[in-house]
Amino acid sequence: MQERLDELKNKSIIIKLNTINTFFNQVKYESDMKNYHMSDYWATPWEFLARDAGDCEDYVIAKYFALKYLGIDPKKMYFTYVKSTQFKEAHMVLTYFETPASEPLILDNNNRFVLPASKRPDLIPIYNFNGDVLSKKAKKAHQKTTQKWDDLVQNTKKGKI
Repeated sequence: MQERLDELKNKSIIIKLNTINTFFNQVKYESDMKNYHMSDYWATPWEFLARDAGDCEDYVIAKYFALKYLGIDPKKMYFTYVKSTQFKEAHMVLTYFETPASEPLILDNNNRFVLPASKRPDLIPIYNFNGDVLSKKAKKAHQKTTQKWDDLVQNTKKGKI
């Protein structure tokens, strides 16, 4: 894995986005209840790969940390909650904004292509956040989400598998 990441370091942003999306989308989907015997668990990238299974948040987390490692500015990447009209349920994707005003690109475990949001009418945005730039105001508004983020950061620092 490390060698694959290092090979991407000097590639273009779009190659990094597509390669990381494709790589992690090979991991099989499995609910947190089946995988961890909990209703909602955010796995570290190591846990996700070690189990070779995870849910939508786990794909987003792994993609986010891999892209951050590759030099993608974390302020341009957001954990985005959406409603999937295809599956009729809440879902999470990683969105990448080249600039604050640009149309985001969507990295989704349900789609092998990185596409602009306008090409994904099956996703209705609910809200997004970026753990590295969460404001105190946003933390209060989305306390459950930020607690999940804080736990994830702590588990990542511990190298939890």
